[in-house]
Amino acid sequence: MAKKGIRFVDIKDKLNHKTDSKKNIKTNKNIALNTVNKTKDIFGHNLKLWELLSNKIEKVLDFYQYEQIETPIVEYAELVLGGLLKDESENKKQFFLVEKAGEKSMILRPELLSGMIRSYFENKMQNKTQPVKMYSLGRVFLDKPENVFSQYYQLGLESIGDSSPIIEVETMLAIKRLLESFGFEHISFEVNNLGCETCQEAYIKEVKKFFKEKKTKLCSKCKKALQGNVWDVFNCKEEKCKALRSGLPAFDDFWCSNCKKHFSIIVEYLDFLKMNYEINTQLRGFSKFEDKFVFTVHYVEKDKKHNIGFGFRHDNLMKTISMNGKYGVGASIDVNSLFKSLRNHKNKKEIEPFSVFLVQIGDMAKKKAFELVEELRKENIIVKTNLSKDSLRNQIAMAEKSKVDCILVIGQEEVMRGEVIIRDFQSGLQESVSFAKLIANLAKRKKQAN
Repeated sequence: MAKKGIRFVDIKDKLNHKTDSKKNIKTNKNIALNTVNKTKDIFGHNLKLWELLSNKIEKVLDFYQYEQIETPIVEYAELVLGGLLKDESENKKQFFLVEKAGEKSMILRPELLSGMIRSYFENKMQNKTQPVKMYSLGRVFLDKPENVFSQYYQLGLESIGDSSPIIEVETMLAIKRLLESFGFEHISFEVNNLGCETCQEAYIKEVKKFFKEKKTKLCSKCKKALQGNVWDVFNCKEEKCKALRSGLPAFDDFWCSNCKKHFSIIVEYLDFLKMNYEINTQLRGFSKFEDKFVFTVHYVEKDKKHNIGFGFRHDNLMKTISMNGKYGVGASIDVNSLFKSLRNHKNKKEIEPFSVFLVQIGDMAKKKAFELVEELRKENIIVKTNLSKDSLRNQIAMAEKSKVDCILVIGQEEVMRGEVIIRDFQSGLQESVSFAKLIANLAKRKKQAN
């Protein structure tokens, strides 16, 4: 049986050419002058909106130190179907496979995260300051009944190389600010602790044991899930399956101490930042490689709640793709919703190039740093920082590499005094300024720099 997928062929053999006798020119009367099914053109006003959308995304994510990356729309199939979409690889009809004799099977990318992770290793980004933050805005290809288009746009965010739970908090905060810049209101998150590989293995073993004698009463999908991705059992909507799993022990009874601590720190900072969230214990991963933390993001429009994206830690996926892989946090946002929003909201003023680097020492200072970063962001002052780091020397070294105009330093004593140290990058002169006068001081420096 011939394999399904896109094949490279000699186009001359496929076109039905006819010769115009008067001009001796070959013509093809059977060319279809319309787009491929489930695709569309972007031009005119929509193209201008697209450029505006791209600029707005760049402006917000650049503030949170995400660097844009463009990866090829074609990847080796083994990267995608052996990694993030391994659980869906059996249903190959939804993917656009590209096959050529004598070469590895390729795929038109169905998502963006795999390409960014591959690029991290291939381009030796392990040698850069960690975490490496990237985002990609581009076309993806997936043929599913619920998708209007087989080719559509996606926004992917990746933070690789750091195990700190602060990374998840920063990712969620960046997404929230991005959505706010597009005019979305009532933004909320659902979060859950998925545990590490050890926690999951212990719980999966318990789930299989629980359903051993009840298996015959489950639907066919749940029976299949128990042989593959056990987490799919929790997504089943059939009432008989819901009733059967109601007696399962709670997953949090199987969390190890590290996973409990990781999740509690995230929740602590979400509370501190007054983020609107709720813990949904039924929220599961989107593949077999998510671990420790997962979230979805929503907005409310006309009294209706809409899902616009999701994110997760995927340390297991990093190890699967490369033996040197360790830590990663990824997120995906629906670009179509962002695009529609542009029609109703005006663009904000451009951020001026004046920038500062915020150095924090100690837990009190780290929490104060979150507040200061947001205050400065509102004033269009670019702030570079690395809140997951604790070493003063490392943060100063990062600040010097960043070539910012000023370095802001806050420690425990500065927080107690309500002050921040401002060090001019060029002259090396420094002064202590109260938190209340910080914005005015930097605004003056920004004016002088421009």
